Amino acid sequence: MIIRGMDYQIISKNSNSEYYSGDFYPEWTPVAGIHGFPPRPRGSGVEPHYHDNDEFWFWVTGRGEVWLDGKNLPVGPNSVTYTPMGVVHKFLMHTDFEVVAVITRLERKKRKAHILVEEEGAPEPTVPGFVVPGDSNAGPFPRRGPRCPLSQLRVVRLDAGEEVAHSAEQSNEHWLVLDGQATLTLAPLSFELHPGDVALMRGGSSWRLQALAAARLVYLQE
Repeated sequence: MIIRGMDYQIISKNSNSEYYSGDFYPEWTPVAGIHGFPPRPRGSGVEPHYHDNDEFWFWVTGRGEVWLDGKNLPVGPNSVTYTPMGVVHKFLMHTDFEVVAVITRLERKKRKAHILVEEEGAPEPTVPGFVVPGDSNAGPFPRRGPRCPLSQLRVVRLDAGEEVAHSAEQSNEHWLVLDGQATLTLAPLSFELHPGDVALMRGGSSWRLQALAAARLVYLQE
């Protein structure tokens, strides 16, 4: 189910199962996919590849390493990996882990999924990627650069009855429910959010998010 308003969009888990499907996302955001993957076992990883869009990997739990254009970097709980279009990357996790992926709209040849150098040739670079370590990921990214479409990507934990509220924030803000339940109020409307649901709020809107039970949510700010 998808609920659309002028300044918001709610995407239920049932409509958010296709990772590379920007059709669900409104034109006022560069984000074209927010997807929480089920917990995965240690030893999981991906082969070296690149994309015709930007991509973020948010490591909610687990430890491992990523390679960005051949540079090896460690990742741990609450770490963010940003792989801009044209950066060849891969990862390997050394523990069980939980990850959230975020993608932007396709550009250039608009090829979906993984693009392999040995099949399609080397990519045309854009900007370097980066990793934000988990122990310092508590607010805006430092030195994000002009291309990076997000300024924040982190977990927010709310106890039952606890809430967060924003009034006329100028940048777009989005939420993904990992577990628990929450109510999103965009007066005069209220929506109940469940695990896997995504809420997109356009800059300039006022909203309030309250946990109905202890909840973990992923917060994204452009």
